[in-house]
Amino acid sequence: MLRYLTAGESHGKYLSGILEGFPAGVKITRAYIAAQLRRRRQAPGRSARQALETDEFEILSGLAGELTTGAPIALLIKNSGRALPPPSSLPRPGHADLAGMLKYDTLNASLIRERASARETAMRTALGSFAMRLNELLGIGVNSRVVSLGGVSGLTAGKAAELLLRARRDGDTLGGEFEVLIDNVPAGLGSCVQPDRRLGARLGGALMGINGVKGFEIGGGFALAAQGGIAASADPELSGGLDGGMTNGLGLLLRCAVKPVPGLPGGALSTDLKSFRKKLSVSKTSDTTAVFAAAVVAEHAASLELTAALLEKFGGDSLGELRPRVEAWRKITKKILNRL
Repeated sequence: MLRYLTAGESHGKYLSGILEGFPAGVKITRAYIAAQLRRRRQAPGRSARQALETDEFEILSGLAGELTTGAPIALLIKNSGRALPPPSSLPRPGHADLAGMLKYDTLNASLIRERASARETAMRTALGSFAMRLNELLGIGVNSRVVSLGGVSGLTAGKAAELLLRARRDGDTLGGEFEVLIDNVPAGLGSCVQPDRRLGARLGGALMGINGVKGFEIGGGFALAAQGGIAASADPELSGGLDGGMTNGLGLLLRCAVKPVPGLPGGALSTDLKSFRKKLSVSKTSDTTAVFAAAVVAEHAASLELTAALLEKFGGDSLGELRPRVEAWRKITKKILNRL
């Protein structure tokens, strides 16, 4: 069973993570992990904090040279040396502050922000790099793209830059939508026998767990609700690669909606929980948009779930065991799928 945990605060010394159940014999370099972290850190729309973060990391266990050993993989990512924020009883609207202050019985919103921060996704990306690499070695491609920003579709790099610049000038932030596309996925991953074993539910949980994601759909998604069954059944790709919670041999198409970043340079009206006076909650370090970075994180979060499903289906404690089983299964299912 593949499982992982992360720990650490936004302004703590380190983020830490453990990935357990990952097979031995997977070659992965420090440069590969660093490149994945850099994609997240340098995504368009990021805040000035990213100039301070280098995502310097240390691999504590689970690798011998550049090969995984089968032992739990432990990582540390060093945070920048900025001081912890001062205590604040003013929750930021749209963030985890108010709900967390109520849940954990504290008037210090800063304590909630430290763990709820999207800074944690750096570790999810680092751990997910191992799953991405395994998928590559099995011939599975995982990619993402942003399909809309601030309600504007058909994006080009120039158009996105223009929208981001305008939002910064206005003291505003933007939401958007991204897609994760996964190709050459073996059929039969996941299961229909229990709700929590359906791969769609697991992928939905992983992607909805990314900060700011407020909507998730597979394939045709909500648009299918407007179609009749005849039209929908005529196009198998509308399933997004999943039927009954199992992969059907087609590519996976996952789509997420990301809300505008709630931290506003001009401030948002809130209520101080000590004085109960109305005050402006001002953010000087928030991203202009999170959608580009969230798309990168989603590739890695989806890869972790896909790797877990692969290991459940095919078993094996090493890549040497896993790869021939996947290849043999593809040959068997390809004979059937090619005749449909």
